[in-house]
Amino acid sequence: MRKTLQELLLKYRYHTPPPTLKILYSGTEVAELKHTAEGYHFRYLPAFKELGLESLPRLPLDQEYSGPVLPLYFRERLPDIRRADVRRIVAQLKIPTDDKLLLLATLGKHTITDPFEFQLAAA
Repeated sequence: MRKTLQELLLKYRYHTPPPTLKILYSGTEVAELKHTAEGYHFRYLPAFKELGLESLPRLPLDQEYSGPVLPLYFRERLPDIRRADVRRIVAQLKIPTDDKLLLLATLGKHTITDPFEFQLAAA
């Protein structure tokens, strides 16, 4: 039996602990972003350096990011929820507009100009 997209998205709903947004390059997990009560936490995994990849904008390779604001690289990948077509999809899939990780994992997962893919995983 095939599951609907809405049923698949329900597995990404969470209460605590929050999930991890995995950043993949050619199917390999190379970095991760978490959102906790203290804010956002980003770190590169060893595979990032092993693959010789360039750091993400404003996220230096030699340090982890922790802060209350979603890093710019991820903000730029968020869908524009002011657009009518995006609002329709968000409403149809019942995605909370304040859930940045879920928005990124469902609507910002791929881009034409960026080789990185996002995947949400339960903690």
